[in-house]
Amino acid sequence: MPDEVLWRTKAMQCEGIGMTWVAELQSRCNKMVSDEEFAKRAELYPVNTPHTKEEQYYRGIFEKYYKGMDKFVHVWDGGCRAGGAAWKSDQYTREGLKDVKQLAQGLGIDTAHVDVHAAKLA
Repeated sequence: MPDEVLWRTKAMQCEGIGMTWVAELQSRCNKMVSDEEFAKRAELYPVNTPHTKEEQYYRGIFEKYYKGMDKFVHVWDGGCRAGGAAWKSDQYTREGLKDVKQLAQGLGIDTAHVDVHAAKLA
């Protein structure tokens, strides 16, 4: 395998699909779950209560098709992302990579569009 392929910056699948795709998805989920619904999340989901509107949106889909099956919703102690990496990290939050420009720079991609798109989503 060529060194430039072997040693290039790697991205998790959710980050490798584009610099702004994850932020776009989160923005859409934030619009799908109202502040009022989010405020009642602990009442609605007392087991493994969602921490973000994105989590609540996905949980709602799960409950629609698997009502009463929340005993099968498991979260590792401290949370999890990417198959075992802890939520608490300098680089990541529950929502993903804190600074996608870091990934873009590692891949040699111009990051100017990232800030423009992020401003549109805010």
